[in-house]
Formats: sequence, C-alpha cells, structure tokens
Amino acid sequence: MRKKILKKNDLTERVTKVELEFAKHHAICGERYKAQIQTLERIEKTMKANSEAINKLFGLSNKGLGGLRVLVLLGGIIASIFGFLKYKDFI
Repeated sequence: MRKKILKKNDLTERVTKVELEFAKHHAICGERYKAQIQTLERIEKTMKANSEAINKLFGLSNKGLGGLRVLVLLGGIIASIFGFLKYKDFI
C-alpha cells in the first residue's frame, strides 16, 4: 500500500471543512437547546397553573363537603324531631 502524502494546502482545506462542520453542529445544537428550554418553561408554567387550579378545587370540595355534613346533621335533627313527635302521637 502506498501512503498518500497530503499536501499542506489539502490539510488546511480539510481542517477548515471540519471546523465549519463543527461550527454548524454547535449552532444547530444551541438552537435545539434553546427550543428545549422554552418548551420546558412552558410546561413548567402550565403545571404551576394546573396545580393552583387543583388546589382551588380541593378548597371548593372541602367547602362542599362541610356544607354536606351540615345538611346531613340538620336533616338528622329534623328527622329525629319528627320521629319523636310521631312517637308521642302529636302529629
């Protein structure tokens, strides 16, 4: 096998091509990273908004649950009064 002897001009040309390809690759990856960061920031904002909405819903459900307990308690009291009065033959 014969070794191909590179001329100085060929070597500098190849090095420039490699440097150019590396610069292109670096620029493309930089843009991809920026896009990924923007996407992650959007997702983070959406998750934060969803968490706040879920916390509000939990607050509303707790209020609704408390109101339901009060209604059940009042209904029980009214039913026991009517039952007592029915037992005493007042009604």
